[in-house]
Parts: sequence; structure tokens; C-alpha cells
Amino acid sequence: MIAIRNVSKVYEGTKNPAVRDLSFDVPTGEVVALIGPSGCGKSTTMRMVNRLVEPDSGTISIDGEDVRSLRPETLRRHIGYAIQGVGLFPHWTVAQNIGVVPGLLQWDRTRIAERTHELLDLVGLDPAVYADKHHDELSGGEAQRVGVARALAADPPVLLMDEPFSAVDPLTRDRLHAEFRKIQSALRKTVLFVTHDMDEAAQLGDRIVVMRDGGLVQQDTPERVLAYPVDDFVASFGGTERALRRLSLAPVTEALYTPNTAGAEGPSVASTASLREALAIILKAGLPSIPVRDGDGAVVGAVSVESIVERFRRPLT
Repeated sequence: MIAIRNVSKVYEGTKNPAVRDLSFDVPTGEVVALIGPSGCGKSTTMRMVNRLVEPDSGTISIDGEDVRSLRPETLRRHIGYAIQGVGLFPHWTVAQNIGVVPGLLQWDRTRIAERTHELLDLVGLDPAVYADKHHDELSGGEAQRVGVARALAADPPVLLMDEPFSAVDPLTRDRLHAEFRKIQSALRKTVLFVTHDMDEAAQLGDRIVVMRDGGLVQQDTPERVLAYPVDDFVASFGGTERALRRLSLAPVTEALYTPNTAGAEGPSVASTASLREALAIILKAGLPSIPVRDGDGAVVGAVSVESIVERFRRPLT
């Protein structure tokens, strides 16, 4: 767990603090999305975790150990770091970029090569095709995948991700989000993820921390932040589509009901889909309800506009 307690930072030559009396946790195995407008202090907060920036006051600990008790280089070799623009070394191959931290940790060549191939497979890049490529031979999405692989190379328990997908087109970003969710589901890293995009925060975060002017405004689950914003500032991040964003977070199984008939013919929705996906299929088909099917194709119930609205109106615990 990352524990941030009463942390403040004022940069030399500035009057207002970049971060002021900030406290929140990143629970072990969870993703906390840190969101706010430019200049709110979210990147400074992240950089204080791996001591690229030193706090003026307060404490930051990882699994109970104050980060200031460790030498910066030792600390950073045990924290994965993925940033906007990737930051790959341009004259090194993909394999060399991924293996840089294991090399610093003095892993042997065979172990580094095995880990590199394992990670390229994990992020969906064929090692036989990509291991010997250079940065200028990669698309933006491929480079971002290599950046994530490099962050995971030494199997760090903690990942810091500073807007790593913001520089790619929307379609590629959606694919990268799906890839990241799959990786996180398998590895359960402790992740602090900085973004300015509420959709990204809601899709990737187990919890969201909203910042403004260096301080904390609200922290909660994505659906609760969208459903119960503490003020107009937080509500503005959800935008006019807050309701649709909430539907994209809720699984269709939360609005299931047992229909009077089997209703197995015609359009259906997978039981792994979101309520937003189910509503889109209902509206496109022009039907009052559609069946929900499990992974084997069996009908497990139905979902309708009414059942979706009922789920949406239900108070969140």
C-alpha cells in the first residue's frame, strides 16, 4: 500500500503550494486514479512517491516503509514508471529498453531475455517481431505497450503511471485501456495513475482521487464520484454524460430479471457487458428488453430499459 499523509510541496520562487496537506491511500493491488485540471498538483504528487520531487512536509510510505529511508536509486528500481510520451531510449532496441532495470539489478542475460519475451507476450506484441525493433519503427500504441512492459520488467509491486496513454488516438487508447485492465486483472499491482480524463479514471480506477489547487476535493469509487459529486467542480469533471458514464461502470447482471418467456430469439447481450452496452443494443433493436447470455450461450435472464432505470435509481452503498 502507498500511504500519503499530510504531504505539502512549495516550489522555490512560487507563492502557492503545488501540493497542500494531501492525504490518501493506494490500497495493495488496486488502481487509484488521480485526476484534476492542469497545475492541480497530481504529477507533483506522483513524483514525490519515487522521490523525483522531495516533499516539504508530511510522509509517504510504501508497505509501511518511509520512502525517504531508502536511497532514491534503490527506491526507483523497485517502482515501475510509465509516462506520457513513453521515454524510450531511441538508439536501443525494444528488448534493451525493457531490460534496462533488470540489468541495473544485475539479472543475468538469460533471465532478462526470458522476462523480456514474457512481457512482450503480456502486452500483445510478438517477441519475434518486436524485440529487435527501435523506437522509430513503432506506432504510438506499440511504443506505449513497450513503455508498460518496461515499467513491469523487474516485477515491481508498485506502478506509477503519469498520463501514459494521453498521446495516442482514441481508438488506440481504448485498446490500451483494455490491455491494461487485462494485465492488472492478472498481476494486481498497486497503481497510482495520473490522468485529466474522467472516462479514463472511471474505466481504469478502483478509486478516484480528485484534486484542485494542490488539495484533495473528493475520493471514492468511480461510480460514487459520478453519482454523488461533493461540489460543482467535481460534477464538472463528470460532464453532462455522468449518467452514461455510470452505466458503463455497472455490469448488466445488476439489472437482470426473469422474463415471462424465454426470449431467446433476436438480439442479446453478454453477461459480461455493461449496462451502457445493454442499453445501446436495446435502443438499436427497438425492443423493450433483450436476453442476457453467459459464456456458454445460455440465457441467464433479461434486461430492459425499466430494469436499467431501476438499477440506476438504486442508492449506492
